[in-house]
Amino acid sequence: MSWGHLVSRDLLIWTPARVSPVLMPDQTYDSEGVFTGCWVPTTDANDKTLRVAYSSVKHLPFHWSTPPYPRHAAGLSLAISRDGGITWEKSPRNPILPGEPDGLNITGFRDPYVTAPLSIHHSDPAKLYGLISGGIQDLGPTTFLYEISQENLENWKYLNLLVDVPLRFQPSDKWSGNYGINWECTNLVTLCAGDISRHFLIIGAEGDVEKEHVKNDNGPPGLPSRTIRAQLWMSGHLTTNDDGIIKFRYEHGGFLDNGPYYAANSFWDPIGNRRIVHGWIPEEDITTDAAKAKGWNGSLAILREVFLLRIPNVKGTCRSKLSEIYPFERLEEADGSTAVLTLGVRPIREMTRLRETSAKIAELKSSVMLPGPGTSASRMIARTESPSWELEAEITVHPRCQSVGFYLRHNHDLSTRTTLTFCIDEEIILADRKASNDDQTMNKCPDAGPFTLLALTRPDAGDEVIWEKLRIRIFSDGDILEIFANDRFALATMVYSENYGLDMGGITAFATGEINSVSFETVKVWDGLDVKSVMRET
Repeated sequence: MSWGHLVSRDLLIWTPARVSPVLMPDQTYDSEGVFTGCWVPTTDANDKTLRVAYSSVKHLPFHWSTPPYPRHAAGLSLAISRDGGITWEKSPRNPILPGEPDGLNITGFRDPYVTAPLSIHHSDPAKLYGLISGGIQDLGPTTFLYEISQENLENWKYLNLLVDVPLRFQPSDKWSGNYGINWECTNLVTLCAGDISRHFLIIGAEGDVEKEHVKNDNGPPGLPSRTIRAQLWMSGHLTTNDDGIIKFRYEHGGFLDNGPYYAANSFWDPIGNRRIVHGWIPEEDITTDAAKAKGWNGSLAILREVFLLRIPNVKGTCRSKLSEIYPFERLEEADGSTAVLTLGVRPIREMTRLRETSAKIAELKSSVMLPGPGTSASRMIARTESPSWELEAEITVHPRCQSVGFYLRHNHDLSTRTTLTFCIDEEIILADRKASNDDQTMNKCPDAGPFTLLALTRPDAGDEVIWEKLRIRIFSDGDILEIFANDRFALATMVYSENYGLDMGGITAFATGEINSVSFETVKVWDGLDVKSVMRET
């Protein structure tokens, strides 16, 4: 494994750098791979040297499921650039760490992440901390915490295990994922909303507890199976005791993504003043021969912004009690109302630039009420001609609605389709891929995740209680489908449509429940998105 090198001026268009790959496994300490790494910030504004840290692997294979973990199979190494990132030189002191701390029986030790200068207590001076992900055999997943000398960024001092959670920790069967047995790519970030701030861990969790909708899918025997893992987050407090032991205490948590999306890492964008996450959509649902035939396997997902989402005037939800929803922190406001805090996630705003390149636009001319009388439970929106398009919709959902969603990439009679459904009673968003094609060698299990609409009070209308609107964005790009809802739900997956064009590019809105229990206020589709057109303009 090596590091490629791409550059971008706008986070939308990426081009290969002059030198790529820039880090290759050419030393004894990284002979088996230059694995995941991170940016190493400096506190000296005059220091123009760029630094990265990476997992330097000298022994393979290793995996949490095949103990014992080989001692010092992966260490920590640094590389520097003095020409603005064009070329990189490995530190002569590598490996900075030969491997995991002494005396620990681990399940993994890799994927470093360095925080921005962080104060555990406001009265303390800010320090740099390093995280390396993994777990302790028979105890649970965790992150190894290091203090980094700001005078010498190659000096990493082991402190302690940052998180204490048991094996297969899952606070809620419905609302939080299973935190598994071993962690990868753990990021510690602090996000703010006004004068409120919260600490978050972004976590890739490996384990052996599969999501129920994947495990219970009744596909033909012998289909490709997925690696059991989940892209999660947790929020909580950083604490220290009298001995200086720093701990992250779990308080809330949920899914960063509800599909196979994994290995998320983040960076701070100082120009946009935001935290950006990049992640990977693995491709394990097709056979090796099918992957070879298409010429590529797996993809980076759309860049996302994560932020602290604050929702005021929350009275409840469409079904569950607020206290049952583990991703939500409830805040009592001075006026007696309740606000909800949670992790927000949305596509970076630069994605809207692609709309300017669309070949055609389809949209509702006026709102549409569904289901209608008789059998009119759906309304055709568009027939896309390209595999690359975006849909944006705003939908009013009334209490007597049962489900609402879209048939995507469908043919004339809906016998071939992908179905995206928000199920009100179950409080889930479901991507059903079963009818997406006729290939019987493909794993077409559904992808799904928990989601509910909030009941909000309207102080300007005598505290009338209404449900928030359902706001959906869908991005299609070839086999990739990415779904976002209400700035707090994301699901990225692969859908293998047999072909593209008018005969297979249908998009239809639907709803079930009482007549006129859903109003599609706006639906707009930008068809034929072309990043090459953006490149020509710039």
